[in-house]
Amino acid sequence: MKRGSAFRIVGLVLGIVGAVVSVTSIVFSAVGMLLAKKPVKPRIR
Repeated sequence: MKRGSAFRIVGLVLGIVGAVVSVTSIVFSAVGMLLAKKPVKPRIR
C-alpha cells in the first residue's frame, strides 16, 4: 500500500456515510412535511 492510501480509504468511507446520513435526513424531513400537511383529527374520548 502506498503512503496515504489509508487516509484516502477513510475519507471515502466517511464521505459515503455522510451522503447516506444526509439522504436519510432529507427523506425523513420530506415525510414529516407530508404528515404535517395532512389534517390530523385529535382523538379525544
